[in-house]
Amino acid sequence: MLKASCLALKNRWWFIVVLLMAMPSAFAANKPKATNYSTVPVEKLIDGLTALKTQTVGIHGTAWASGFMATDEEPRFGGGILGSYAPQTLPQMRELVRRGITVLPYLIQHLNDKRLTKLAAGHEFMFRYFSDEYDPRNRNRRTMPPKKKPLERNFDGDYTIKVGDVCYVLIGQIVNRNLAVLRYQPTLGLVVNSPIESPVLAQFVKTDWSGLTTDVHKTSLIADMRSGNDLWEFGPASERLRFYYPASYQYLRQNLYKKKILEFEKDEKANQTPKKASSRRAKKKKRQIKRT
Repeated sequence: MLKASCLALKNRWWFIVVLLMAMPSAFAANKPKATNYSTVPVEKLIDGLTALKTQTVGIHGTAWASGFMATDEEPRFGGGILGSYAPQTLPQMRELVRRGITVLPYLIQHLNDKRLTKLAAGHEFMFRYFSDEYDPRNRNRRTMPPKKKPLERNFDGDYTIKVGDVCYVLIGQIVNRNLAVLRYQPTLGLVVNSPIESPVLAQFVKTDWSGLTTDVHKTSLIADMRSGNDLWEFGPASERLRFYYPASYQYLRQNLYKKKILEFEKDEKANQTPKKASSRRAKKKKRQIKRT
């Protein structure tokens, strides 16, 4: 009887060990699959903008950050409060920017979308106000209409970012314009340029960018490259032209804008993080192996 009990106990322990060994694979099987955002419809991507909860390029209250959301490169810090949180790009935002002008009509349509995101800012600043600062399509100072004094409408507490605000920023990302909803104002101030709080911003965007075609978009980016002599002026246009129109980029690289593009690429390489640089080298090596 004692022998039978010991055998039963031994079998039970074996059962427990086998069960524990099987559990990790069971959990792994139930692990949710990563979303392939490239197959998600545009309206679903826009619906997903309500998930925004961290500051990003164009929506950052304590830092002036720049970057092109369509790529995996880290944004650059251009000033503001030291120690600010690094901007994070929502996957839905990145995918919308990657699709370029095909999503522009949807983004323009949603400029008055008042659905709330999970991101709010304001109470931590000494002062805060709504404004109507705008980076126009026509940057030629000779032909631009005279600037009016910007709006400065104070508000108290927090402002919660809305879907329409995010769409405003994404339009700027695609067309190479600084359409920033939040920006830092020294000292310890917050400026909010919202197309919802300042509807004139939505009207400006519609006038400037409605009906944009591929050829006009490409021409606009090339004009941006031509107009500036400093890297901060032609660099962002170069990056977008390379992403959306690689053939035109390569042509200009070998001809008209060779000097500018090489300067842009040199700066880009110098500012790559070690992780990004090693990842690119690995991908290049992999391609070379496949060729051989």
